[in-house]
Amino acid sequence: MTATAAQRELAGHPAGLAIVTAAEAVQAAGIYGVQALLILYMANFLFTPAELASVGGFSAWRALLEGLFGPMSLQALATQTMGLYLGLFFLTPLLGGWLGDRFWGPRLACIIGALLATAGMVMVIMPATFLPGLLVSALGAGALRCNLNAQTGHLYARDDGRRDAAFSILAAGLNTGAFLGPLLIGALGERVNWQWGFAVASGCMAVAAITLLAGNGLMPADTPPEARRSARLQAGDGRTIAALVVVMLFTSLFWLAQSQVWNVYALWGRDHLDRMVLGLEVPVTWLQAFDSLAPILAVPPVLALWRRQAARGRAIGELGKISIGMALMGGAFIWLALGSGIVLGQAQTPILWVVMFHLILNVGWLYLVPTVNALFSRTAPLAVTGVMLGAVQFAVFVGSTMSGWLGRFYETMDGPSFWLMHAAFPLAGAGILWLVRGRLAAVLKL
Repeated sequence: MTATAAQRELAGHPAGLAIVTAAEAVQAAGIYGVQALLILYMANFLFTPAELASVGGFSAWRALLEGLFGPMSLQALATQTMGLYLGLFFLTPLLGGWLGDRFWGPRLACIIGALLATAGMVMVIMPATFLPGLLVSALGAGALRCNLNAQTGHLYARDDGRRDAAFSILAAGLNTGAFLGPLLIGALGERVNWQWGFAVASGCMAVAAITLLAGNGLMPADTPPEARRSARLQAGDGRTIAALVVVMLFTSLFWLAQSQVWNVYALWGRDHLDRMVLGLEVPVTWLQAFDSLAPILAVPPVLALWRRQAARGRAIGELGKISIGMALMGGAFIWLALGSGIVLGQAQTPILWVVMFHLILNVGWLYLVPTVNALFSRTAPLAVTGVMLGAVQFAVFVGSTMSGWLGRFYETMDGPSFWLMHAAFPLAGAGILWLVRGRLAAVLKL
C-alpha cells in the first residue's frame, strides 16, 4: 500500500477499511433487496400468462432451459431462473478476480463493477430488458464483490494479526446492508410497486460506486499492469491452490442449502408460514431481512466464545470452524423440516419457528464465511489472490445452480422431505471435512 494509506488509521485499522465496508454495505442493500424480490416478482407477476409477452427473449429462454432440464411449469421456470441468476452472480467473481489480478487492479475493478451493476439493475426494471439485465448486473456485482475482498486483504501485511478482524468487520457491513435491503427495498417492491423496488436497488449500486470514487485516495495503490502480468506462481503454489479448491468444493454444499433461502424458501413462506404479528402481516421479503439480522445479533456471543476458547488453549482451527459452520447449516434445515409439519402438525408454521431457523443458520454462516475469506486471502499465492477469492464465490455458484435445479421438487415433495433433503448435503460435507482437515491444514501450513 502507499505510505499515505498506510499511515492513516481509524479505530485501529487502515482508514480504507471504512471505505470498502461502506461500499460493501450499500451494494449488499441493493443486491439482497433484489434477491428478496426477484423470485416473488417472477413467480407472482412476470412469469405469468398475462405478462409473458412483455418479457424480452422469454420464448428463447424457456426453450433453452427446457432443452437442458426438461419441461417445467412457469413456477419451476422462475425457480430455475433464480438459481441460475444466483449461480451467475457468484460465478462472475472468477472473471472479475482475473481482470483485477492481471489487468485493472482491484481498485479500478471495483469501480467498473459497481457501474456495471448499476446499469444492470436499471435494465431489470423494464420487462423488455429484464433477462439481459440479470446478466449485466451479475457481471458487475461479481467484479465488485471479489475485488472488495482483495482490497481488504491488501490493506494489511500478510502476517498482520488484524486481518481476521477486518474480514469480520467487512462481513458486518455486508450483513447490515443485507438486512436493510429486503426490509426497505423488498417491502417497497412487494407491497407498493415492483419496479420502484428495483429502481432503489439501482440507486444503491450507484452510491457504492460514488463511495469507492470518493475514498479512492485511502486505498492501496494498484500494482502497475506490467507487474501484475509478470507475476508468476512459485514452487509449492500448485499444492496450495489444490487444497484451497478442495475447501471450496466442500463449502459449495453449504451454499446449496443457503441459496435455497434466497429462492424456494420465499415461496414456502408465502404458502405455509403464519406471518401475522400483532394483527399485521409480515411481508415475505422480510424473511430475507431476518436472515441478515441474525448474524449481526450472533457476532458478539460467537466472538466471545472464540476468545474464551483461545484463552484456554482450545481454539478451533479455520478448517474446523468451516466444518462446524456446515454442520450448523444442516441442523438449521432439520429444524425447518420439523417446523414444516413433523413436530407441529399445523397447517401453517409460526413465524417464531423460522426466527430460530435463521439464528441457527447464521451462526453457521459466521463460522464459515468470514473464516473462508480470511483463509483464502492469507494463504492464496500472491499471483492469483483475486482469482482465488473469486473461487470462494465459485462455491456459491455451484451451490446456487444446484439449488435452482432442486427447486423443482418443491411442487412434488412435502415440506419436511424437501428441507431434509437440503440438510443432508452440508451435514455430509461437514463430516468429511472434519475427518480430512488435518491433511489440508498441513498443505496450507495452518
